[in-house]
Amino acid sequence: MSPLIDARGHQTGWMTSMTDITEPTRIREQLSASYERFTTVLEALDAAVSVAPIGSEELLFANKLYRLWFGSDTVGHLGMVAQAGVPASNAHDEGLDDVDPYAGLPIDTLTAAQTANNEIFVPHLGKWLEVRSRYLTWVDGRLAQLVIATDITPRRDAEEQAAAQADKAQSASRLITMGEMASSVAHELNQPLTAITNYCNGMMSRIKGQTIDTEALLAALEKTSKQAQRAGQIIQRIRSFVKRSEPNRTPADVATMVSEAVELAGIELRRRNVRLNHYVAARLPVVRVDPILIEQVMVNLLKNAAESIDIADRPLARRSVELRVLPKVIEGHNAIEFSVQDTGKGLAPEVMDRLYEAFFSTKPEGMGIGLNLCRTIVESHRGRMQAENIYNGPDVIGCRFSFWIPVLDAISSVASDEAKVPA
Repeated sequence: MSPLIDARGHQTGWMTSMTDITEPTRIREQLSASYERFTTVLEALDAAVSVAPIGSEELLFANKLYRLWFGSDTVGHLGMVAQAGVPASNAHDEGLDDVDPYAGLPIDTLTAAQTANNEIFVPHLGKWLEVRSRYLTWVDGRLAQLVIATDITPRRDAEEQAAAQADKAQSASRLITMGEMASSVAHELNQPLTAITNYCNGMMSRIKGQTIDTEALLAALEKTSKQAQRAGQIIQRIRSFVKRSEPNRTPADVATMVSEAVELAGIELRRRNVRLNHYVAARLPVVRVDPILIEQVMVNLLKNAAESIDIADRPLARRSVELRVLPKVIEGHNAIEFSVQDTGKGLAPEVMDRLYEAFFSTKPEGMGIGLNLCRTIVESHRGRMQAENIYNGPDVIGCRFSFWIPVLDAISSVASDEAKVPA
């Protein structure tokens, strides 16, 4: 409304105009309510949300949890982006063209890109965060970076606890294996100890009768020493196998791992009068694994194979186990395959379905954790394990367990002599 003034400066009336603002007012109210809802949701999120433009230290948006963790500047935003390895630009003390790696790229290409996810540890918070980042076009047209950080510390703690429990279970499994092999170990140790006793008794008798010269005495002492070393090696091998230690992946020679597993499992096989043939291909790569854990898998499979043959009561000519270690290409990856084949009665279909189930065992005294742990160990090395019956026509003549480990962390190729040695 405004007055109407004529040429002489006198007011002659009023001019009034009215505009219907119902719709604009309604739209403003809706926008205000939408913004309030949007802000309420973001403020209540259990994640820190922040938005900063590319090439600037300005913070366009930060929710309550971000402000609680990092304050009201972009230090936390840029720090998470840098630690997570997500590209970002920062124009601090530099020109935009010098620091913006996306200059000239279509904004649509960046904003349509997939979200980048990474897990980082933030020392000053003492928390593990899952950081998700993507690019977006801000309301004023600028290219900005959205970062959402979620606290995953409880999950990481749970994973670490689960790993610790798995390590304890693996250690317990090794102790159980040695407990089951106790009679075999005792028999194996009895041989060198008996020989030592006999040599000592013989030397004492001949010394008392003055019927031994220096040369014969030295020969007898040398034989006694060798038997003592043999007993010591058996004990040392067992101690190394059952010793509790943290998983430790190191460069390991496959032939050495096989040799040590065969030496230990051979005790049980000899007690059950089972022959062992093993073959290791030449020039296998050095791989990064935990040798004790891989040996544990081989020992368990060899021991199970010997038990299967014993239960089947095979004649002497058919009491044999074959261990083969060969390079393979599996699922497009270079890998090393370990296979153990026995001449037992094989596995029934109902057993095959539950083979790796925890606490399931076909043996009355079995704990049911051996094969379950074996598969866990193999899969922790990014490998796979499988079992299959061996047939001769319609008859099952044995069973074959195999597992493979991808050569993802191969160090180099080394020569290992081909070996096919019956034990």
